[in-house]
Amino acid sequence: MAIPMTAGAEIEAWEDDPGSPIVKRSVPDLEKTPLAFEFVGPRPPPGIYVEGTPQFRYWTAAEALRRAADFWAPLTKADWHGGGPLVVLLDDGEDLNAYYTRAALVFCHGPSEDGTVWSGESPDIVCHELGHAILDSIRPELWDATSHEAAAFHESFGDISAILSALQLPSVRAAVRADTGGKLYRNSRLSRLGEQIGAAVRLFHPDAVEPDCLRNAVNSFTYVNPLTLPQMAPSSMLSSEPHSFSRIFTGAFFEVLAGVVTAKLRKEKDTPTFDQALLEASDETAEILIAGIVAAPLAPNFFAQVASAMVDASAMKDDAYPAILKAAFVRRSILSLQTAAQGKDQHKARYADQEKARQASKDTAADRSADARSDTLSFAPEQYGLRQPLLVCPAEHRRPFLADLADAVAASDEQWPRSAAKETSSFVDNLFRLGRVASSPKARDDGRGLERGSRTSSHELVEETDGLRLARWRFACGMAH
Repeated sequence: MAIPMTAGAEIEAWEDDPGSPIVKRSVPDLEKTPLAFEFVGPRPPPGIYVEGTPQFRYWTAAEALRRAADFWAPLTKADWHGGGPLVVLLDDGEDLNAYYTRAALVFCHGPSEDGTVWSGESPDIVCHELGHAILDSIRPELWDATSHEAAAFHESFGDISAILSALQLPSVRAAVRADTGGKLYRNSRLSRLGEQIGAAVRLFHPDAVEPDCLRNAVNSFTYVNPLTLPQMAPSSMLSSEPHSFSRIFTGAFFEVLAGVVTAKLRKEKDTPTFDQALLEASDETAEILIAGIVAAPLAPNFFAQVASAMVDASAMKDDAYPAILKAAFVRRSILSLQTAAQGKDQHKARYADQEKARQASKDTAADRSADARSDTLSFAPEQYGLRQPLLVCPAEHRRPFLADLADAVAASDEQWPRSAAKETSSFVDNLFRLGRVASSPKARDDGRGLERGSRTSSHELVEETDGLRLARWRFACGMAH
């Protein structure tokens, strides 16, 4: 039952996950542009609803989406990939899943020990899926990139989106201060993502997720060439599966966020409170992250490319920041010691060169996306039990759109250079092994094709003149094997 409220009044929603405190918030404007939303189904009147009701779930999802979109909009200066409002479907049936399809954000429901859980009721999950849409708006060529690191970075950005969006709530910042004692890099509600749905997944797959959540940004994972990793592993280990491998970059980013907060608190003049420092750090690290994403060429070592560009961008914010970023990325083995030895003036000069190149270039995101498709690899159909050759675009820019960062990264042999063809082959093999490619009986060779459903799929086969084109159709949360 709802207490009727007038326009401009308040609704209630979870802070970051079902079971967290409930906060009162202004009624979100879903039609606000850029980054407008269109929910499927009727819109309940704004009001105070009992938790667990469809109306409460609606306004929790709406509030989280609007808050996250308002956070990212001024940083990206972009609208959704397809333009117009992004469709939101809050219940697509029973499945411990949530996903982004370029046309929509889709959420589901599933069983747990405590009853039914709804992925669209968790601000953590909602803001993660929105992160896929935000990243797709500024780097659309990552959508079809057949690269372990590009796919994992998409998942990492989703988790980072959930973390930074949560920090826009004063109550969450206060809770983080209480949880950590002002030392941000500690296990806390902020670092633990998707606690409720993580518990539901553990009911069916006890070792698939963390003991207390889906993924934790406070972790000890360091970079390993994904081609050397298994395609699946328990949550305590690293695998090349994108959600698992994403934890390396997410952990490094969380270290950066904590370092920036500490640097702000150490300043002698105008020292902010912890809450102020945390809010300012969320804005600045997000701005640095976006700058790194925009500048990084698409290459097999995408983590290193983004990290190096972030270091350069951070030098323009504060002279103390490059050292913070380099320490985190070197500790995670994403960047090399040689990169860490470079001075702040080198980072500033390279950033200035990149900005100059960006202003002078007529390259657009669409051009880069088309460029990423300019070279197609053809795989023998027998390898995957198909009737026709498999056509795949390698994850590599033949012409870096800003600057070739190979010298800047100066990473180890395992990180750079890495064959785009070998990377693509490994990535595609894993898609088929994990049942992530939906195919019709028409595409499969009789008696040879793998019989897989579409529930776990992220890619599909599109028939073309020369063969079957591997195309992504969604980024799925991957909660179920």
